Amino acid sequence: MTTESLEIKKTEDIGPQIKMQLDQMVDQLNNMPIGMSLVWLWVWDLIRDKYKNYEFIDEMSDYVVTPGTTLDIIWEKLWANPPSDFTLEYGAEQVDEAILDWMIDNEFLSAVDEDGWLDEEGDTDVVDE
Repeated sequence: MTTESLEIKKTEDIGPQIKMQLDQMVDQLNNMPIGMSLVWLWVWDLIRDKYKNYEFIDEMSDYVVTPGTTLDIIWEKLWANPPSDFTLEYGAEQVDEAILDWMIDNEFLSAVDEDGWLDEEGDTDVVDE
């Protein structure tokens, strides 16, 4: 972890306030009735981020959220059968890749071809030019 990733604007000393908020989050995670709550938090945050980033087709997207997919649907599938390769044991890049693969395999994300069209479904969503 680099110091850049932990930098904050120091217009005032907010360190104690941040520590208190982090302590509260840790307490909440520790009180959850699931094992490895930090992993669950990390995984869910990455899934939400991918959902947000791939919600709409743009010229930079390789994937788009499959029409009809919601975060609730994704959560139900995740909760019912959490993949064993969703772990922080091998680092952030591995879990990020595992989540992307899982979302594609479960058809929550669809590939977008070079023209901005959905590949497999034949949908006619195209990138605005």
